[in-house]
Amino acid sequence: MNIFSRRAALVTTAVAGAGLAGALAIGGAASASTSHADGYAVYTSCTGVSGSITISPGLHALKARTVQEVLTGTTSGCSNIFDGPLSGTGTLTAVMSGSATYKAQNLSGTFTINWPASSGYNPSNGTLSTAESNGIETVTGSVTSGFETGAEFALQYVITGHTGKPRSTKGVTAETYTNTQPLTLSVNVG
Repeated sequence: MNIFSRRAALVTTAVAGAGLAGALAIGGAASASTSHADGYAVYTSCTGVSGSITISPGLHALKARTVQEVLTGTTSGCSNIFDGPLSGTGTLTAVMSGSATYKAQNLSGTFTINWPASSGYNPSNGTLSTAESNGIETVTGSVTSGFETGAEFALQYVITGHTGKPRSTKGVTAETYTNTQPLTLSVNVG
């Protein structure tokens, strides 16, 4: 089922529910307020994302460098609004670059989400950007091809460990991370 079929199914369900609520209100059995489905709804999410990041050249404490980061991770606890829980794990891979220091890593690049095999979903591919604040990396982007094309991508994570020293010549060349907010794909249903 593509994103437009899913959206139509969601709207059909909402309209049917509104009709039932209206019928109940007329009969006096219940009352319902009008609800508008404007904005974004999370269609697919994963509650767990963790893994590692390789960095070249390494991140330095004071000196900004143009770096490339390759983030790899395992996703778990995935579910879809229509299909429910997706058993098994998947993977997230992102290739990002930009000017960064150890304390400020604001990068952009591409990502691929390989969903759990049980889902039968094609991979989701897209573009992303990151912004760091108070040690939390906020990732936002869009799915440009594959499963849920057109959906908005979001993830927050925190660094849990690193290899190398930020004040050394080589800097920090690898990090581990875990998410602080679920990975989500959201669709504009308004």
